[in-house]
Amino acid sequence: MIKVMIVDDEPLAVKYLADALMELEWLEAEIVKAYSGREALQKFGEGKMDILLTDIRMPGMSGMELADLARGKWPRCRVIFLTGYDDFGYAQSAIRKGGIDYVLKTEGDEAIISAIRKALDDIAREVDREAILKRSREQLHVAVPSLQRDYLLQLAQGEVDSLDARIRRFTELDIGLDAGRPVLIALGRIDEWGSFILPGDKALLYYSIQNIAEEYLKDTLKFAAFPYDRGRFVWLVQFRASEDGTPAEEQAYNQLAGNAELIQNATKSSLKVPISLILASTPSKWEDLSTRVDMLKIQLAGGAYNDLEVLMRELPDAPGEGQRASRDFFAENDMRAYTRNLDLLETYLDNGEREACRKLFAELAVKASVLPDGQDGELLKLELIANMSAFFITYINKRRLASLIGAAFSLESLVQLPVGVDLHSTVQHLAAIADSLAEYNGRKQAQRTTDLIGRIKQYVNEFLNEELSLTKISELVHLSSPYLSRMYKQTTGQGLLEYVTEVRITRSKQLLRTSDHKIQEIAALVGLDSAAYFTRLFKKETGLTPQEYRESVMK
Repeated sequence: MIKVMIVDDEPLAVKYLADALMELEWLEAEIVKAYSGREALQKFGEGKMDILLTDIRMPGMSGMELADLARGKWPRCRVIFLTGYDDFGYAQSAIRKGGIDYVLKTEGDEAIISAIRKALDDIAREVDREAILKRSREQLHVAVPSLQRDYLLQLAQGEVDSLDARIRRFTELDIGLDAGRPVLIALGRIDEWGSFILPGDKALLYYSIQNIAEEYLKDTLKFAAFPYDRGRFVWLVQFRASEDGTPAEEQAYNQLAGNAELIQNATKSSLKVPISLILASTPSKWEDLSTRVDMLKIQLAGGAYNDLEVLMRELPDAPGEGQRASRDFFAENDMRAYTRNLDLLETYLDNGEREACRKLFAELAVKASVLPDGQDGELLKLELIANMSAFFITYINKRRLASLIGAAFSLESLVQLPVGVDLHSTVQHLAAIADSLAEYNGRKQAQRTTDLIGRIKQYVNEFLNEELSLTKISELVHLSSPYLSRMYKQTTGQGLLEYVTEVRITRSKQLLRTSDHKIQEIAALVGLDSAAYFTRLFKKETGLTPQEYRESVMK
């Protein structure tokens, strides 16, 4: 919704221009009227102006001064000056600033409408999708390091794209690794933080450790690094070339292992921070990155190696562990990766999206169905159910929903869930809870929307003789004007200003039938200052002038 402000110290000129613009069917705009520069300045507080249509010569504050203030507040505001011949040179000096046009008062309505069309075209071009994308691409390089870290962390947490998508993202983000080749992993741990105790200091420390490692490895290895969590980081390496016949994967490990202690020493010496490292024994496929990182985390944290400045190689699988890793271990990690969708579940519940909730739980049931049997499987099922129960209890507590949804289910049911062999039934029970929450939120949203529409309609009917601009009504309901306009039409199928017009015409008909008020008086009673505009609007909506309508119903 475009907002147009008309400013002139001649009230009739303002009303005439406002009426003319409101009759343009292609112009979806809110018209704001002001009769001096000072009054216009006060109305600047009602929200952003897109087009300012102002006379140049006005007492107190000139149009030129007002335009400077408008452009200072909203640099993208288009200004159209209404000028006389004497003001032409004056206007030309302002036009050189850009975003400013002028119309000679002697040129009439068509010239003004043409200038408004031009301003609208300028606004449309400025927010054009391609222009936005171009500016985004220009700014992208500033955000690339952060985007690289985010994407690599996503891969390490099990959210893996297809090969084609991965290759494309590696190219877009300038990640210096081959998305189609296996990658060797090193997991690091910061053993003591030293003087790097503040959040900003910790980010600097991660970056400094990465720089040290890159200096040692860059000649022979492709290298990428990212923080994994608050105390650990991941390095990913690939060998650049293999000229002596040694497999590239083996050379990558040799180079990484040969420099690991040097990197530890340099970090301790330069940053006064000890770090521990565990190196994967073999390269990993990108699809297996999450599984291997989890295994390295467990091994680095366990047993006799729980010390400072550990440097170790990934341990071989324990007896019987290999078969588990090929099926059960992947199922376990797949289940954990999927429970990260709880942030999506929260959004679905808040929005009342029942179908999306059902789909999420159907997919979760499939993940749960392939978890292993035996004691390990029972513990994994317990982990899944505990996570889901904790999520729902937190969700309900944060939103103070316990007393409102008691009829649907009890909170006790969330802490007394059966696990064992009845996991499928338990997931179904959780899905039913999610459905109840989504249904409740959806119903409350619909009720709030209905109440909001009711408040708006009541206000329009009670204060029909007052200003009923989008800005005024949006302030009443604490929503932005564009959102209110869109929401009202989506909900009712009718534009808000169309509804205001409908009520005005209905009230006008009633007054014409039942009172002796003059046409000018009826126009004022339904909130229209101009009898001429009221007559044109009434005829447009009914096919009759107000006087013709009055005469027809009096026969």
